[in-house]
Amino acid sequence: MVTKHCKNCGGTLQEFRELSEDEQAYVEANKPRHTRLGSYYRCAREGCRRYQRLGNHHDGASFPEPEE
Repeated sequence: MVTKHCKNCGGTLQEFRELSEDEQAYVEANKPRHTRLGSYYRCAREGCRRYQRLGNHHDGASFPEPEE
């Protein structure tokens, strides 16, 4: 895990974890092809859906809400 600022959590420092396989597939489908998937991490705070690139917190987005 790494600690980074999370835009979804008000810019506070949060722990980020590596993406799961399903999350990697989503990011790969929604980000430019030249991006390395290993450089994206997900906020580990409960309820947060943000993923972002390790070196650039502006390069990220939120995973969609789960379907029920």
